[in-house]
Amino acid sequence: MAEKAKIKVLEGPNAGEIEVMYNPREYSVSTMIEASGEGENLQFKRATMPEFTVPLFFDTYEEQTDVREKTEKITMLQLPVVEGRKTKSPPKCLFVWGGFTYQGLISKVEQKFTMFLSTGIPVRAELTVTFRDAYTKEEYKRLRGKEACRKIWTVKSGDRLDLIAYKALKDSARWRKIADVNNITNPPIFPADKDIGRRLIIPD
Repeated sequence: MAEKAKIKVLEGPNAGEIEVMYNPREYSVSTMIEASGEGENLQFKRATMPEFTVPLFFDTYEEQTDVREKTEKITMLQLPVVEGRKTKSPPKCLFVWGGFTYQGLISKVEQKFTMFLSTGIPVRAELTVTFRDAYTKEEYKRLRGKEACRKIWTVKSGDRLDLIAYKALKDSARWRKIADVNNITNPPIFPADKDIGRRLIIPD
């Protein structure tokens, strides 16, 4: 028998494991960046947190029981954790399937009920569960703060590294940092013919 995938709740009063009924047939991970401007003025603003999406299938027809009793264990994980008088974010969860793991918060659950008893009670459900990566404050700052910002400069004929540094950073003395980041090994002859049209990363 194949190992069942699990959602491990890592904190809060509902800490423990939720075993899926049937292993998923697929999953997806998506990331996105935000940028402004165009051409040589293109500037990356930030990177969004990666999201992990997995479809899950639940069926309680043989038991003749309400399938929502199983699916609500997952939907409840979107609720904030209350500890004493403090309300925290939803609990961190770890999706585990064999050697694959993904840790984050469950940010979205779409439910589709496809089979019902004569009484109207649903006995089959398809869930699409989206996890959003949960970073520490330090990781979040690094991804979304100044450290994540990058400008892009398209090299033109007549550009020199000191001129690029002055125009992009208002400091011609920072040309060496631009050279280091872009692996320019011979700055005195930059730009060569092969460099025209090249895009350089301009670090903040």
